[in-house]
Amino acid sequence: MSAPELVADGKEFLRLMSQCEGIIDTGNRLPEFVFRRPFARYFAVEYAHVYRQRFGALLREMSVTFGDDSVSYLALDPRDEYVADSCFFGLISFASSTLPNRYAEVMNPKIGCSKILAGANLGVFWGSSLKWGIFADRISWELAVVATQGDVDVSAILGWPCFNAAQVTSYMTTQYHSKDPSDSIATEFSRRFLANYSV
Repeated sequence: MSAPELVADGKEFLRLMSQCEGIIDTGNRLPEFVFRRPFARYFAVEYAHVYRQRFGALLREMSVTFGDDSVSYLALDPRDEYVADSCFFGLISFASSTLPNRYAEVMNPKIGCSKILAGANLGVFWGSSLKWGIFADRISWELAVVATQGDVDVSAILGWPCFNAAQVTSYMTTQYHSKDPSDSIATEFSRRFLANYSV
C-alpha cells in the first residue's frame, strides 16, 4: 500500500486534521448535525456511491466550483488501527487536478492501492476551501450527506437522484424493517435527520 496521496507525515496529518475540524464535527454522528456551521444546500445520497468513479467526478466538480487546491478524506471509524500505524494515518489527500482518475486508483475497494473504503465504517471528505464537506456513514445508516455553500448538481454528476425527504424516510424503513418491524428506528432517525438537513 503506497501512494503519494496517503498522508504519512505527522505534521501534514495535523494540518489536515485541523482543516477537517474546521468544517466537520468529527465527534458527532448522523442523524445529528455533523458540520461546524450551516450550509446553503444539503444532499442525501446512498453510501454506495463513494465506491464509484463518479464519486471522484463529484469531488472534482466540487473542487472546481469552490476553488479547492486539494480534496481530502479521513476515516473516522475505525481510527485506532490507522493512528497506531505511523506510516499511514487513515487520511488521504488528493491534488484537485488529479481527480477523478486518482480517486479510483487509490480509493476503489477492488482496484485501489489503499483499500481504505473496504474497511471504513465512517469517513468524511472536504475541500481545502472549506466551502463543502461530505459525511459518509456506512456502518449505521448507509447514507452520505453532502453540504455545500452553493448549487452543485449532485444528482447529474453521480448519475443517480439524490434523496428527498420522503425518500430518506422510505430508504431508512427499507434498511431497518427486518430488524425493527415497528419501524421506530427508521422513523426516529428520519425525524431527527430531517430536522437538521433540508434535502
